[in-house]
Amino acid sequence: MNNSTNFERILRNYGHRAIFKAIGFTEKELSLPRIAVINSWSEQSPGHSHLREVAEGVKAGIRMAGGMPFEIEVPGLCSVPHKDPSDMLYDMPQREAVLAAVESSLNISWCDGWVGIASCDKIIPGMILAALRLNRPFIFLGGGQMFPSDYEGRRIDYMRGQAIIRQELQSMSENSISFESINQRISEVTSCVACSAGACGELTTGNTLAVLAEGMGIALPGSSTSPAVSAEKIWQAKETGEKIMELVRKGIRPRDIITLASLRNAIAVDMATCGGTNAVVHLQAYAHEAGIPLTLEDWDELSRKVPALANVAPSGPYVLYDYHRAGGTPLVMKLIAGYLDRSCLTVTGKTVGENLAEVKGEASDVIRPLENPVWPEGATAILKGNLAPRGAATRHTVVENKELLQGTYRARVFNSLQEAISIISIGKPEPVRSGDAVVCRYQGPRGGPGMVECLSLIRVLKDKQLKNVVVITDGRFSGFTQGYLAIGHVCPEAQAGGPLALVRDGDRIRVDIPNRRLDVELSAEELAARKAEWKPPVQSGIKGMLAIYAKIALQADLGAGWPRDLSDFNTE
Repeated sequence: MNNSTNFERILRNYGHRAIFKAIGFTEKELSLPRIAVINSWSEQSPGHSHLREVAEGVKAGIRMAGGMPFEIEVPGLCSVPHKDPSDMLYDMPQREAVLAAVESSLNISWCDGWVGIASCDKIIPGMILAALRLNRPFIFLGGGQMFPSDYEGRRIDYMRGQAIIRQELQSMSENSISFESINQRISEVTSCVACSAGACGELTTGNTLAVLAEGMGIALPGSSTSPAVSAEKIWQAKETGEKIMELVRKGIRPRDIITLASLRNAIAVDMATCGGTNAVVHLQAYAHEAGIPLTLEDWDELSRKVPALANVAPSGPYVLYDYHRAGGTPLVMKLIAGYLDRSCLTVTGKTVGENLAEVKGEASDVIRPLENPVWPEGATAILKGNLAPRGAATRHTVVENKELLQGTYRARVFNSLQEAISIISIGKPEPVRSGDAVVCRYQGPRGGPGMVECLSLIRVLKDKQLKNVVVITDGRFSGFTQGYLAIGHVCPEAQAGGPLALVRDGDRIRVDIPNRRLDVELSAEELAARKAEWKPPVQSGIKGMLAIYAKIALQADLGAGWPRDLSDFNTE
């Protein structure tokens, strides 16, 4: 090594020491391994408002194990408080914002390893994508869920509270609605629904992704669902801090843990826990980032094998607190051990099989046994056909009318979420009727832009009490979607010229969940003729992060994110 290189290293070390000493770190601390604690604390979300205390627990564990922790914050937002429907266009781009924040922060500020702390849906995958990109020792710690409460003698959570208000509104005539009384009821219900810090208490997207972090071995067993405000969460935080030091000393990195086999384990856990469909796009993003050949065929294979066991909202009557007390993800994994690769390494330093050997507990009505599942197959079905050549996803365990899972429907086509909501709400120029397939297109990664979350479309159908209707979109669905057959992630998306762009009002669409098919009853010749006449709609008024998405986002089967490297710009 020449002198100029030595001088550069000495000067760089000088800069690090000067900056950290200015913060208050000592010479002794600066001689220890440096561990970043990436925290998504925020006062905008109950899922993140308690994370300062959790981070202090992680830092205590790092210090106990001989490391020097330092904390950096990244955005920790919840999509529920948005004011305008267009605000939801920024929901999915949060993931790329968190990824970019962590990537840039930890490339500028060196660390030997790091811990990511988060609760909600876009922040968790943003951190795991960053872990794969940086490939430094890493552990994820979920912030946990809020404590449940009871209302009028029954267990209540966010979803059930909203259902109570909707039912009361629907029972009133328009002239009898008193906004004062409704506001009073909302006050009463929300006081029970939101009774502590923590993520919402259902297996919605955020909790699904935290559970799957356990499933793929990147989080400590049981840590994804412990209550947010509990001694148990702080114990796990301290254990996480100690374990990251062990991974640093052993040189165990995320790509040693997140492999094709461990991602398939996570898919099996997703099927058994009735996880949300957004898991598909996020796990596909993990695979794409790491260059792992995970495909939707892996999802389809496992969805046909692994039964759905978690009887938890929105697929059952229980909440996540019940799930945790019943044994949580470790028990689920023990029950489906025959579908898992038990040789996979985890952040405990042990294999999945070694971890499962320590799990105690038995199945119950909350986590069903294999012989008495919630549903005999996995909760997420991957569909293919001439309407979705590269795939689509649906969570069929939440569908109330199971007869909808197999049928032919008349297409009602809408070119935006706003158009669909407006026309369905007023019923003009033509109302949506029973037996229709509501096709809401140009909502995908590029068309939305940002792969729009279409929960509001389900809400307006509920408000209009339109039950025997299916929804098909190249956008996404919230983990709160319940009751309806909602098919999302149709790929290729309409904006990219996928077949969804060619559907017209009155076309017949065949949905066949048992056989995993989604087809429009048109010949290949007719589809080709329509494609020859089609032009992508002009997108105007798009700016900032959304403009980036509209230009460069990958398709849903590749994770619907920004390109991993320059070669991705040639990927459709």
